[in-house]
Amino acid sequence: MKISIIKKPIFILLFWLVVWHVASLVVGRELILPSPLRAFESLADLVMTASFYRDVATTISRCIIGMTLSFATGLIAALFAYRFSVVRSIMSLPVLVFKATPVMAIILIILLSFRTSNVPVVVCFLMCFPVVYTNLLAGFDNIEKNHIELIKFYRLNTTDKVRFVYMPSVMPQISTSLNLIAGLSWKTVVAAEVLAAPAVSMGYNLFLSKVFLQTSNLFAWIIAIVCLSLVFEKTIKYALKVFLPKNYTKSKVVSGTKLNQVTSDAEAVSGAKLHKVTSDAEAVSGAKLNQITSDAEVKAPEIQITGLSKNFGEKVVFSDFSESFQGAQTTAIMAPSGYGKTTLLRIIAGLEKQDGGKIAGTGDTSMSYLFQEDRLLPWLNVFDNIALFLKNKLPVDEIQAQTTKMLEVLELSKDAHELPGELSGGMKHRVAIGRAFLYPAQILLLDEPFKGLDAELKERVISSLKQDYMENKTVILVTHNKEDADRLSGRQVVL
Repeated sequence: MKISIIKKPIFILLFWLVVWHVASLVVGRELILPSPLRAFESLADLVMTASFYRDVATTISRCIIGMTLSFATGLIAALFAYRFSVVRSIMSLPVLVFKATPVMAIILIILLSFRTSNVPVVVCFLMCFPVVYTNLLAGFDNIEKNHIELIKFYRLNTTDKVRFVYMPSVMPQISTSLNLIAGLSWKTVVAAEVLAAPAVSMGYNLFLSKVFLQTSNLFAWIIAIVCLSLVFEKTIKYALKVFLPKNYTKSKVVSGTKLNQVTSDAEAVSGAKLHKVTSDAEAVSGAKLNQITSDAEVKAPEIQITGLSKNFGEKVVFSDFSESFQGAQTTAIMAPSGYGKTTLLRIIAGLEKQDGGKIAGTGDTSMSYLFQEDRLLPWLNVFDNIALFLKNKLPVDEIQAQTTKMLEVLELSKDAHELPGELSGGMKHRVAIGRAFLYPAQILLLDEPFKGLDAELKERVISSLKQDYMENKTVILVTHNKEDADRLSGRQVVL
């Protein structure tokens, strides 16, 4: 007989209730094994008493307190262990001990030092803490290095780093650890209540039922504990779904921005005014997008490289290399793969240390970098992946206006609310282009900026970007494409 997926759990439950009933008939002694009907009758009697709810509430509160303490402490410990290797070394032994020690041994040791009412909470904390600590530490260790490098380069403040990068990165491990300790907390709290015997608890009632040979009551309490444990775990699992990445219609970065209203049609642009960003020549000449200031005295710096040397092991990438990149000009760097083009950009950006030589002109000058990899944050949508890096750099209305305009240039307006996982490779790269070109910087570093774009789209994008986002900047462009180099640069350097 084929059973549908919906009915299958019910069938399994009924099957085991029948097995239980048959077993009770075979045993024939209620004192040893009561029937399911007798156990549920005892449970119904318990549910009618006020003390039952008091005992349930107390056990649940102990589980919640123990879980909260273990999670908070585990999170803090994992953060310190991630940041300081000495903390990681110190924590390794106690975590190993608590993971290897049986629950009963922990309970017996804690009974020597704590009041019986506090024993379940302490035991729950000690058993759940290693689970939280190891999972969260693994989560921190697995944060993508590219994301860490990205937020450091663009100098996000601590609050934004935690909110938009670190916490979303470790959410899978947070979810895993909470799901694990949700079940573990019930087992440890009830076991501790049985041995410590606090007057108000489900475990103590379990113990009394066994002592006074009230077998039907014993089974009734077991049923209640199992059912409440399942409800507790399912509730936590359901609550955690809120934190899973999903599309959203309002920006998390720019308060009040409704992404489903960001469109590329001219009426929407005209109606929103976009902070007076228009296509007429007067607006463009009067207020260039992404211009740090309109003061003509501020000039993009000249970058001077003198005697640069860089080795990776035995491989020499640069040896006494010198070059200058004129301010407010685009210079293209061309060379076959493996000749150090990307390494040179990373050294200029301060992401890679040179072995020798000097670089002048970067100093405290603001820089933007279009990496070879897209480095999009998968939990933020298209709009926020650009807007986040303008936060605290531009006024809120400017962020909204300029990001919206950039999405039009990149022909991504209709995809503003989409998460990166729903985009094609070319679309992801266009988002990365928007982030780099829109960032307010005097130096713009571009590593293969237009890869993956078809010819017609690339032509449209380059035309807009060159006019509105590259003027008055020192731009260093790395590319294999001679056509792109000729189109964008005023000077070319071959390594």
